[in-house]
Amino acid sequence: MKPLLAILFVIVLGTQLTFAQASKKLDALRVKVLPQYSMYFTKAELTDNGQLILSGSDNYSALLPANKKPIISDITTAWQDSLVIVSYGSKRELWGWNARTSETRLLDEWDMAIPQPAKIPAADLQKTNLHPWFFYLGGQFMGDSQKNINLSLNVRLGFFLLKDRWDLATTLSAGSSGNIDATGTPYSNIGAMTRVHFPIKKYNISPNIGAEVTMVSFGETEPTYVPSLVLGLSWFVGIGRIDIGVRIGDVTSGMGGYTMYPGLKHVK
Repeated sequence: MKPLLAILFVIVLGTQLTFAQASKKLDALRVKVLPQYSMYFTKAELTDNGQLILSGSDNYSALLPANKKPIISDITTAWQDSLVIVSYGSKRELWGWNARTSETRLLDEWDMAIPQPAKIPAADLQKTNLHPWFFYLGGQFMGDSQKNINLSLNVRLGFFLLKDRWDLATTLSAGSSGNIDATGTPYSNIGAMTRVHFPIKKYNISPNIGAEVTMVSFGETEPTYVPSLVLGLSWFVGIGRIDIGVRIGDVTSGMGGYTMYPGLKHVK
């Protein structure tokens, strides 16, 4: 219990010191920089987490975007923090400052009077859109005229190497194989799959083709490596897609399931 209290004390103390430092910076900003822009800003405050928020006047709201940037650039350079919020009327602007290049950019703007969909920060959007992670859960079925059947549960975990076009995943299967009139033999497979996708946005579908190499452990026999050709079709629904496909190797089998993208709120 004592270590936990000590940790909490350190966290609270650190937060207070950080906020105190930010308050000193704000006082300096009010004295050295903001007076020359008093016609554009009526107030400068800190949020609970120490972020600078400026209240813009009617003169500021009348400025063109190109004329706003030099003003905000002077302020962010003096403030030297990554983000500054400008508030005027019901509108908000989010400005970012790059410490490495000393460049200021307008990252986002919105109107509080208009309901807005939830937004992901630009940096996170770039990462998740280019290389989104996905999780697949599905099943596989195979049968023949001799009443031999193969049922399995399939799982995949992977990510896109190239946005919407090329993915790589680890695959895992567990199931049972045998004759319908006898006791089945359990087995498990682990492997790697890569596919190239061909999105057709007009119809919200994406055909794909790829390859898989699987290490098959069947009963008590030694594991073997089985290469396969994979053909499939995806239909984008909600936060993921419905996947159907065919695995062609030493045997041919059909598979189907649903792929989810945990890092994205919606998939197009």
